[in-house]
Amino acid sequence: MKNDVELRWNSSPPPKRRRKRRWFRRSIEVILIFFISGTVSFAFFSYPYWEKVKKESIEMADQHVRYDLTHPGWSFHGKIWSAPAPLYLPEKRRIAHAKARDYTAKCPATKPGEYCPEDGNVVPRGGVFPDGVQPPGTQNWTRPLAMEPILLGLLIGPDGEIREHLPLKEAPKVLIDAIVASEDADFYQHSGVNFKALIRAAWANFQGNSYKQGASTITMQVVRNLNQQKKKTIHRKIREILAALAIDQHLGKDGIMQIYLDAPYLGQADSYSICGFSAAAKHYWGIDIADITLEQAATLVGILPSPGQLRPDLYPQRAKEKRNRVLRRMAEKGWRVEDAIKKPLVLNMTPFPKPKYPAYLQYTLSWLKDNVGEETMYSTGLEVFTNMDLVVQQKTEETFQQNLPFLMKAARLPQDPPLEAAATVVDPRTGDLIAIYGGTIDQATDFSRATQAKRQAGSAFKPVVYALAFSQLNSSGDLAWNGFSTVRNDYRTFENTDNWKPKNISGMYSKKSTLAAGLTWSQNVTTASLLELLDGPQRLINFATRLGFDTSQFPKEMGLALGQAEVTPLEMTRFIATVANGGNLAKGLPINTAINIKKEDVAGENSIGARVLTQESAALTRELMRLVIRYGTGGASRGAAGKKGYRGLAIGKTGTTDKNKDVWFMGSTPTYSGALWLGYDQPHNMRATASDLAAPMWGWWMKEIHDGIPMETEFAGLQLKKTHNVCSISGKRANSSCRYLPVPIVNGKKSKGFCKIEHPKREKGKYLGLWRRKEQKRKEAEEKRRLEKEQQQQQKIKEWQEGREKEDGPPIPFEKPEQKN
Repeated sequence: MKNDVELRWNSSPPPKRRRKRRWFRRSIEVILIFFISGTVSFAFFSYPYWEKVKKESIEMADQHVRYDLTHPGWSFHGKIWSAPAPLYLPEKRRIAHAKARDYTAKCPATKPGEYCPEDGNVVPRGGVFPDGVQPPGTQNWTRPLAMEPILLGLLIGPDGEIREHLPLKEAPKVLIDAIVASEDADFYQHSGVNFKALIRAAWANFQGNSYKQGASTITMQVVRNLNQQKKKTIHRKIREILAALAIDQHLGKDGIMQIYLDAPYLGQADSYSICGFSAAAKHYWGIDIADITLEQAATLVGILPSPGQLRPDLYPQRAKEKRNRVLRRMAEKGWRVEDAIKKPLVLNMTPFPKPKYPAYLQYTLSWLKDNVGEETMYSTGLEVFTNMDLVVQQKTEETFQQNLPFLMKAARLPQDPPLEAAATVVDPRTGDLIAIYGGTIDQATDFSRATQAKRQAGSAFKPVVYALAFSQLNSSGDLAWNGFSTVRNDYRTFENTDNWKPKNISGMYSKKSTLAAGLTWSQNVTTASLLELLDGPQRLINFATRLGFDTSQFPKEMGLALGQAEVTPLEMTRFIATVANGGNLAKGLPINTAINIKKEDVAGENSIGARVLTQESAALTRELMRLVIRYGTGGASRGAAGKKGYRGLAIGKTGTTDKNKDVWFMGSTPTYSGALWLGYDQPHNMRATASDLAAPMWGWWMKEIHDGIPMETEFAGLQLKKTHNVCSISGKRANSSCRYLPVPIVNGKKSKGFCKIEHPKREKGKYLGLWRRKEQKRKEAEEKRRLEKEQQQQQKIKEWQEGREKEDGPPIPFEKPEQKN
């Protein structure tokens, strides 16, 4: 046994080898200890960093997915559209809308975009609507049939990016496959980072002592587009890798691809950046992304690595070579690309549409800025659907452009600079702003006289005073004022003023006057006396504020009653529309809806507000303004200068400022409310009043925009059908000597008794209007020509007689024959 033990002991390795093995084992143990300690330490210290990057990356991705933020590289431009035109419109107006949209006349109309003038049939093109995209033709609509809205302009922010959202489910398969084949063949296999490619790129960069290869996956490219950190550093790359791992796990492959479709920069159009595949397809070929071909998809994907060097419009040969490389990679994935490779690179560049109707665009942009903010306005892909009626807008512009030169010539006004005009149209039933004429305005950034320029309205503002009076109730709860109520109309200095003595333009005064006469014949003293009895200007300012006027600069003076306050045509139109609809505030909004990428309406608001006038106040004001057209200063709206005006049911009021510098007409039909201003930017005495210039223009304008629609016979709201003739001075039932008006009756309340005054024969007013002066001159000229022609004829007869006497001698005297018994 002992020998065996000794033998086994003696057979062990010598001491030197044993020492080496022990050193090796201890070295391995130390290395393992250091490795494990380093790993644990790295994990311990880097875990919070990883968690921080992960949290920030997921939050950043979610914000972009929800479109809760915008920045350069993630800004979606918007579009502004007109209102659609429903097919239930009357035939003539329906045809007018088809023509305005450049539909083709063809009978029978069978294809989208055709109309038949003979039967009025229209086949709509379909397109973008507030209710969603509708198909061409008449089938499968999700809303009532209508002609499509037309594009008015684009909403492009300071980043200058043209980017359209492309939903993943609408992206063609050929585009997705081209992206994956070219940019990240293992996209659906890796977890956001391709580590093999990353190591390969790192080794290549080490060997070349450079940073040329990055091995970026699609997910990593998305990270760069979202955080906008593109500087090539090791720290940025590590953070990018961690972020890619985080959002790939969080969003999944479809979520990553959805962002990628919208993000990349793919070219340039003037100063605008073309971003995302949808916008690029429209830019290079004028097509919807759904219609893209194999070679077109490969061309777009080929641009991705270097848009500045591979743009097909600037470097077609480079772009074609890159396109073919993408196609060959797609061939490896099973695509048949032989024919596509052989095809030439063909582009169909489409220029950006020019903005239309700049005055309407200008106010739309201003409204959006004030109500939704510039970031939302320019960066969230808004589809803004306005209330603009295409036909009314076109007819408005044509009417003013055609008739302003005529008025300048007729009134002998300066031609340079030309006479300016501004006008707005509001639908009183809906409160929508449907047309704007802003004067000489070429771009949406120009100054608009319709919505920005404030000018004194003169007597056109007087109906606001009367509406205030008719809103008052007495202690019994009855109307404190009526059409036959009387106030002072004598030429006098008003108390508590700076010796203010307003004059009536007619030069005629009376001890008293009815409110009906005061408004119908625009009596300054009557209106000022009424405001005096209504407690003065402050009460009127408060009332005007409620009606939607900006009263911040209104003067607190009695002259406010006569229109000393500065207002815009739009404010005046909103007021008259409020009167016409029975007393509900007509806001005159330009926008129907504004829908962002998330399909949220960020600006939708009802254009009709709360009641701001009592039914009685609105009805009385309306009926007195009807008298203005029938018997007063607005008569020329029915026609003047041999041109027909508007002959249907209408109300209105003229306004002329001091020295004829500004002339206004504010009026309404049951269908359209409109106010217009005529004048010069640098004030000029036009030597004519609103009755001469503004009233005829309003009539010609209304005649045109009502063409093709039936004339309505009643305004909305309380109807006052019974009237009686009232003496304009006493307010009593008129006698044979009275100058009277048919004054409306409210709630059966009539003026009591008959006028007992024997009025002297009325003298003619001092003022002779422009058209009467011209008519008088025309008649005088005709009479002069008639007399001259008569004299010429008499001279010819005389010369003829003298000639006969020379030829035949003196005439033989006539002898009377003898009469027989």
